Amino acid sequence: MNSNLLIQFKKAHQDLKLSHHPFDRSYNYLKWAFKGIDFKNKKVLDIGGGNGIYSYYAKFQGAKSCINLEPLQAGSTNVKIENKKIEYQFSIQTINQTFQNFRTTEKFDIIILHDSINHLDEDNFCKINTHSSAKSAYLDLIKKMCGMLAEEGEFVISDCSRYNFWGIIGLKSPFAPSIDWNLHQSPYLITKLFEANGLRKKNLRWSPFKRFGSFGRLLTIFGFPTAFFMQSHFNLKIIR
Repeated sequence: MNSNLLIQFKKAHQDLKLSHHPFDRSYNYLKWAFKGIDFKNKKVLDIGGGNGIYSYYAKFQGAKSCINLEPLQAGSTNVKIENKKIEYQFSIQTINQTFQNFRTTEKFDIIILHDSINHLDEDNFCKINTHSSAKSAYLDLIKKMCGMLAEEGEFVISDCSRYNFWGIIGLKSPFAPSIDWNLHQSPYLITKLFEANGLRKKNLRWSPFKRFGSFGRLLTIFGFPTAFFMQSHFNLKIIR
């Protein structure tokens, strides 16, 4: 990795307040979350990308273009969105629209949904496992996404599963006290939504707990059993 580019990304991370985590912790997580993803010269769509941290990371990794689609809703109402340019490598385009209103003829090589797939339509998403009408409505959104994916494109999806030890016993998780588990779904159900559109799962991993640093990343070797007692956060890659 070019050290000058890393310095510039670190500056963007600081100047734009891309994360409340220290840079090293944030950077280590980004490397983990996008492990195996080749951004070089790729077109990226970051759906519900908040302040743009994943779009900026994609540009830092050599993406040709990045659209951060952020409607400033749900969990992002307190986020300051900027199209500030930190050298030409880190210019991104932010579009303040919902995915439902977004129209484009472009095809994207990589589509990111980091902690946003449940926010596209929360009322229906929380019921897709029990109500056929809710599932049908969400399948329409997934179909639209898949239509934007290039022929050899890839989805990178992260979210919390609704199945968590603390939620099951009716307590707030000490690791993620603000999460309403009922607003989430399992990665296996999400995979089925994409499989219904002709795509397939490439990889599923359970995320490290950032505050635990390298120890948190080490715990991921135990997979779901560890995540189940922490934040049940997963990283899912879907391809054609």
